Amino acid sequence: MRNSFRFTRRSLGLVGFLLFTLSLVAQPNPIKWSFSAKDAGNCQVDLIFTGILEEGWCTYSQFLESEDGPVATTLNFQEGANYKLLGKAVESGEIIKTHDVVFDMNLTKFKHKAILTQRVEVIDPSKPIAGYVNYMTCNDEMCLPPKDADFSIKIPALSACDPKSIKH
Repeated sequence: MRNSFRFTRRSLGLVGFLLFTLSLVAQPNPIKWSFSAKDAGNCQVDLIFTGILEEGWCTYSQFLESEDGPVATTLNFQEGANYKLLGKAVESGEIIKTHDVVFDMNLTKFKHKAILTQRVEVIDPSKPIAGYVNYMTCNDEMCLPPKDADFSIKIPALSACDPKSIKH
């Protein structure tokens, strides 16, 4: 009798673990990211990070005023000698400032479309710029755990640019 109890407890533990694992894998991803680059002249490129959100979901600004709320959207770049970041990323898209019911605080967030644009100075256009976007998505009932979206952006042909002439 004692051995059958152990077997049952182990089996239930294994089944519980498998169900938990499946629930993590089956979680929705209500935002789809795309990445592009646009020549900005003078050996500079605008890296454009566009997130399209499903109806009812939002993601949050990179400029949140409090650390007590949601995870801010962040751009994380792999270090490299092939580029130099110029300033901070600029936000556009459908930005709203509203009271968030999940966190019970006023927040800046994106609905439908989030666009982050980071200007970079290109030193070696033959190498892509890589990294990841870290973000959190929520609806009016729940938030999903923060996720990363990896990117590797090829640099377009640059007009009137000689990267060797850039002084660093």
